[in-house]
Amino acid sequence: MIRAVPAVEEGHAPPPLLVLDGVEKSFGPNQVLKNVSFTVHPGEVIGLLGENGAGKSTLMNIVSGALRPSGGQISYDGATHELGSITEGIEAGISFVHQELSIVGSLSVAENLFLGRLPRNRLGLVDFAAIRSASRAMLDGIGADWIRPERLAGSLRAGEQQLVEIARAAARKPRLLILDEPTSSLTPHEVASFLAYVRRVRSEGTAIIFITHRLEEAMEICDRLLVLRNGQIVSDLPPGRTSRAQIIRDMTGKQSLFEYQPRAVPVSAPALLLSDVSDRDHLRDISLEVRRGEVFGLFGLVGAGRTELLETICGARRLRAGRMELMGQRHAPVDPAHALRDGVALVPEGRKTAGILPQHSVRRNASAAALRSMAHGPLVATAIEAQRTGAEFKALGVRMESDRQPITTLSGGNQQKVIFARALLAQPRLLLLDEPTHGVDIGAKAELYEIVRRTADEGLTVIVASSELPEINALCDRVAVLSKGRLAGILERDKMDDATLLRLAFSGHEE
Repeated sequence: MIRAVPAVEEGHAPPPLLVLDGVEKSFGPNQVLKNVSFTVHPGEVIGLLGENGAGKSTLMNIVSGALRPSGGQISYDGATHELGSITEGIEAGISFVHQELSIVGSLSVAENLFLGRLPRNRLGLVDFAAIRSASRAMLDGIGADWIRPERLAGSLRAGEQQLVEIARAAARKPRLLILDEPTSSLTPHEVASFLAYVRRVRSEGTAIIFITHRLEEAMEICDRLLVLRNGQIVSDLPPGRTSRAQIIRDMTGKQSLFEYQPRAVPVSAPALLLSDVSDRDHLRDISLEVRRGEVFGLFGLVGAGRTELLETICGARRLRAGRMELMGQRHAPVDPAHALRDGVALVPEGRKTAGILPQHSVRRNASAAALRSMAHGPLVATAIEAQRTGAEFKALGVRMESDRQPITTLSGGNQQKVIFARALLAQPRLLLLDEPTHGVDIGAKAELYEIVRRTADEGLTVIVASSELPEINALCDRVAVLSKGRLAGILERDKMDDATLLRLAFSGHEE
């Protein structure tokens, strides 16, 4: 791993751009931030780390002008920092790209990039040619040149939408850029392009605060790593003076392990057999088998076909050619409900957009796929629903005040556990997981890994599609690598290493 040379060298640092001194924030009796103090210099990349609920977003909302502190002082560019709104923050040169996307799906990428400031031509009409040209330059600038400005934004994947948000913020040429989980939906190839952009703007003097759960990236790109726990800074160190294990201890107050735990997968008839599987527009001649009780990985770059393959197995995408067998029987679902009846359950990518039912309670989100088994006639037996979902919540360690509260009030990790509960309550024989720990913190990720391992140990067959190499290495007994819709290779456990996985993932791009 090559670590970027810090832009701020000891003894040559310019005056700080941002200074926080004893900042505090309370919401009623709940104190969220306690005596937070640190500085950020021009051209410095600060990694802000911590579990969900540690206070990271609250702190950055204060810096960007969305919230006012309850105590302490902030100075920006040598003056007292008293922003009254996000707009004032943007005018001061502070841009905050949130993890929660604000893309308007019904507009094009170009229209999203210029939302609220569409240029006009001499006739007073929107100058779409100018927008498209400028949009191409904006996307090129952050290493996202493959995204077409005229494409409908709603058709983009979550990672591509994230890049559009970043391009919009970067176009303002901010002096301080705050990025909340900017790489959580990106593949290694996209991450490399994005980090190249970070290095470039850092060399130009832009200060960056990088909120992330990906510790490897933080240690590669950041000059300093600030760890928040329970609203307080517990460490502030350069990467060379700490370690991944120490950061996890600082974040959680305990040791958290992400190493692969060897498993004995019994030799038996395959749970899933794919023979020359193709869809209408992406997958081509994929043949593989997944063993009963194993955790089988799918890895690849954006467009490799990970999600498309899971969608084909669960009936959300139609099979054009080839054959699928599930537990020795032909498997040809016409829709996800058909696949669910066959015993195939999916935890989809994008918790906010495709996972939770935001208008419903925690309980109903969990029971949604199994309501028929909880009904007496046409009505749901609420006592049975409460009992079955409650048992699953307890087994998965869902933390909440009540199963009747809106699911949107839970943390990201607990929302994801509820989606796991929904899939498991359907009593599947095959569990499909698409980016299962996207956007959750280190503590929740460790808990989700344990859930995956436990369910596999109990005999459930699991397929994990992930763009995170550490996740593939921590969970999977074997892995299939996809490249541009084709199978590039299948690796047994003893052959799985980052270099081989990436070589296979890029193989189709060399044609």
